[in-house]
Amino acid sequence: MRSRDCRHYSRRELIEIIYELERREEKLEKRLERARARLKDRTMRMERAGSLAEVAAVIAGLFEAADETAAMYLAGVKAQEKDVREAEERAS
Repeated sequence: MRSRDCRHYSRRELIEIIYELERREEKLEKRLERARARLKDRTMRMERAGSLAEVAAVIAGLFEAADETAAMYLAGVKAQEKDVREAEERAS
């Protein structure tokens, strides 16, 4: 509002206008704070989701390695079992 626009308002009207502008400013500040809090919450959720995805990938890799190790162990046990049977057959 330009100064020449304000000249036709009384002092009381100008005070009311200033008061209303201050109230609007307070409301906007509160809205801004709420928006910032929501943004921070979402950012934290996204960071956690990224961390969880990384952990899930590591765990999946661990399970793969464990599965491969178990398969190799079973193959070794079966081969040893076969060797024992063959040795028993030769001894008979």
